[in-house]
Amino acid sequence: MYDPLVNAPPGPHDAPEPSYWQQHTQANFPECVDAPEEVEFAVIGAGYTGLNAARVLAENGHSVAVFEANQLAWGCSSRNAGFVMKSTGRLGLSAWAERLGNEVAQGIAAEHQKALQLVEETVQECPQHCQRQNGGYLKIAHKPGAIDPLKKQYDQLKQFNQPVEWLTQEQLSNLVSSPQAHAALRFTDCFALNPMLLAAATARRAVAAGAQLVEHCPVTKAVSLGGKGVYLQTAKGAVRARKLLVCSNGYTSGQLLPELASRSLPVLSSIITTPPLSKEQVESIKLSPQYAIMDTRILKYYFRLLPDNRLLFGGRGAIQGKNAADAVYAKRLLTALHQTFPQLRDIKKWEHFWSGWVSVSLDDYPRIGKVKDNIYASMGYCGAGVSFTALAGQRLAEAAMEQPLPELPYYQSQLKPFPLPRFRRLGQWLYYHYGRLLD
Repeated sequence: MYDPLVNAPPGPHDAPEPSYWQQHTQANFPECVDAPEEVEFAVIGAGYTGLNAARVLAENGHSVAVFEANQLAWGCSSRNAGFVMKSTGRLGLSAWAERLGNEVAQGIAAEHQKALQLVEETVQECPQHCQRQNGGYLKIAHKPGAIDPLKKQYDQLKQFNQPVEWLTQEQLSNLVSSPQAHAALRFTDCFALNPMLLAAATARRAVAAGAQLVEHCPVTKAVSLGGKGVYLQTAKGAVRARKLLVCSNGYTSGQLLPELASRSLPVLSSIITTPPLSKEQVESIKLSPQYAIMDTRILKYYFRLLPDNRLLFGGRGAIQGKNAADAVYAKRLLTALHQTFPQLRDIKKWEHFWSGWVSVSLDDYPRIGKVKDNIYASMGYCGAGVSFTALAGQRLAEAAMEQPLPELPYYQSQLKPFPLPRFRRLGQWLYYHYGRLLD
């Protein structure tokens, strides 16, 4: 599998194994076009961020072309679990308040609320409403010792007027039957959907606004020409642009732009799905497709029952891309699934197994804005970007149009470089072992 830390930008057909969504979704993506020789704004990556950025630029009267290395939305936009959450990176609102005060924390909360509303707008334009499931997002205490910290988080969220509910173990047992479900937060305005349908709807909105989409066209070289714009070498020829927006997030090759090479840790998240569960199996776990669920582990597991009664179950994957498809990681997820739902121990084999790269930042939150000269980037969603990417794309477009952005940490600095970046993967390996011990 393509590994952004060691590989050059991917070739036009280099891609990991297709996800469940890619195999089971009839998504109506718009027609793509040939690569233009010249354009005002060039965008790398036809995922949620890039497509939203392109739409905003086109709506403001600019010519814009989006360059995708493979098929539209081939990266995390078609590989995630479809959890639409108001995640503030890996830092909670209380952590933001402690660092920078309540005003900043409230501003960040407002940004994520706006992001959720932008996703809602796109969902409403999807004929199938992106197979939306409205039960909310459950964050479950996976062991008794996790209850008190989770209850503290609930109390803090209520102070910020967030729409959350506290579920005791007795209340939770009516929604999830698991020995690893001891209490939960329910975020009532979050939801689950089919990420492939969301990507297709986002692409249609971009094209309707006037954006050009170019697929199977990786950008292999990007050079800032100062006042003369940016030169791009692509698989379909040279392109001149006034400005470049890098929206490939965890898939951004370290060899493309040295300025970004040490500022992100691409991490694999892997997912399996079971064969369709029987009526008796579904009743035994008491799970409804309405809910998106994640636990309180450091190395989190996340799961949801899909509309066709398959159980989707995800967590950490391999450390290096070359090992991404190794069955040992699917087996680990299946073991974790059995521990979460012992009722399903008769399921001996997964039906789908795939992985995707997420971008983890050193200080646990994303950055959106100018990198250098005429180059802009949005990265570091820490694996929780489905909703925020809608706003991140808009904010990145606004930055590229030299419009003012909110005075919030996301927009006021660049991603911090990792110390000793050559040893990022070693640090990740050590962190995984530490996390397993604590979990």
